[in-house]
Amino acid sequence: MTSLSLYEDLLAPSEELELPAGGRIVYVASGEIAGLHAGRAAFGADESTVSAGSDGATVLRWELTEWSADDAKLSANVELDPWADYALRCELDGGPAAGPGIGCVLRGELSVDGEVVQPFGAFVEPAEVSGRGSFVRVVLVRAEDSNGDTLAQGSLHL
Repeated sequence: MTSLSLYEDLLAPSEELELPAGGRIVYVASGEIAGLHAGRAAFGADESTVSAGSDGATVLRWELTEWSADDAKLSANVELDPWADYALRCELDGGPAAGPGIGCVLRGELSVDGEVVQPFGAFVEPAEVSGRGSFVRVVLVRAEDSNGDTLAQGSLHL
């Protein structure tokens, strides 16, 4: 079973976040980590430790694992073709999701499949999203479909 999980990390000034090896995308919602400023995202697969800046940081982190995470904000099982190559894509707003994923409302109030979602509320993609606000999402797409405008993207080797 493969799971995509979303975590929200609230880091104090100079606090460190240890990241295990595995496919992940981090999005800085506020503050700074490891030179990455608010509104920016990065893909990583290696084990690493990142530090928050002098004002701390709020970080949204998506991880692809072979288990379900109990401490995640939201976790969703994803069915993947074991013979295909995939990429993790981080997108800001936009139209319909190109694959399975998890989104998180950043500002405003959105209707997601008829349910109201407030800031930092999460939802499973694909979903019908409307309303006044913005969101960030990470989706899994086949490697050959990974073209397009993204905040961050990286190839996965399953």
